[in-house]
Amino acid sequence: MLLRLFFLLVLCPSTLIGQQMNSPLDGRKYFCPGQIWTDLNGNPINAHGGGIIYVDGTYYWYGEHKLLGKSEREGADGGVHCYSSTDLYNWQDEGIILSVDYQNPQSDIALGCILERPKVIYNKRTKLYVMYFKLYLPGRGYDTGYVGVATGTNPSGPFQYSHKFLGAGSSKGSGDFCMFQDEDGNVYHLTVRKPDKAFCIGRLQDDCLYPEGTYKVLSDIPLHTEAPAMVRKDGIYYMIGSGSSGWAPNAARSFSTQNLWKGYKDLGNPCIGVNTYNQLGAEKTFGAQISFILPVKQRPGFYIAMFDIWNPERASDGLYVWLPLRIENGKLIVEWKDQWSF
Repeated sequence: MLLRLFFLLVLCPSTLIGQQMNSPLDGRKYFCPGQIWTDLNGNPINAHGGGIIYVDGTYYWYGEHKLLGKSEREGADGGVHCYSSTDLYNWQDEGIILSVDYQNPQSDIALGCILERPKVIYNKRTKLYVMYFKLYLPGRGYDTGYVGVATGTNPSGPFQYSHKFLGAGSSKGSGDFCMFQDEDGNVYHLTVRKPDKAFCIGRLQDDCLYPEGTYKVLSDIPLHTEAPAMVRKDGIYYMIGSGSSGWAPNAARSFSTQNLWKGYKDLGNPCIGVNTYNQLGAEKTFGAQISFILPVKQRPGFYIAMFDIWNPERASDGLYVWLPLRIENGKLIVEWKDQWSF
């Protein structure tokens, strides 16, 4: 504990200085990967496995709201938490915008469900914000993985649970996924299929509420690839994923293609360096797992790779690792930095 306090004070002093440093007038001006990150109220940000959208000058960060002190075995998921920011460094708490259902034990999202990795897109046709999350029904463990769907009219919520569907063309559904919205507005569900761990892609209907048709196995991507995150640059799609080892970290993997449906090229592990605080390097993805790739609107062509350091014994204590993502000579590079800004 003393060593962590030393790193916080020396390398990331705004974490502990308090409200004045975290105020809108004199806020944080850099990222401190792998360290406690507080919102503008001074509370640790609780938005794990998340994703971000940008609306009218504001970023909205959606993530799993982990119940304080709960382990994953005890049912740690409380819903989806939202934070907003105009600069990506300082975040305003918008509250829990989709809560688990504490009143109806028959609900798909009743307390005790597993609700993970939320992502939100905007559908211009329906004028709805659509949220997707990995959903395991209460009391059923990780046997069948659904995609839960919720909708809202405002990016800061509230969202209302709508329905669930089984993705990847399997009766057991899918695991960790991303919902990638292409430049033409089409949304694609990229996911690991249960139980055979094949990697699949499917397109959603125009209203973005259900899959349009059958899924295709992407045979160029190795089995057991999960937690995908994708970005498009200059007509090339780039993806980072992880292996499948439960809550334990493993080596990241990356790919590129000119066609979402085929022709993926293996680019290897994009990570470089060592996490100063846990001494884990590229072979363990700094102790983290990819969650999202964020294009930074203030700097076109600049991207942030968002990772989570999971803590299954005390889920709310999980940490965030945000690092710059470079694309050089067709390769992805994510290099460890103790402190950085863009």
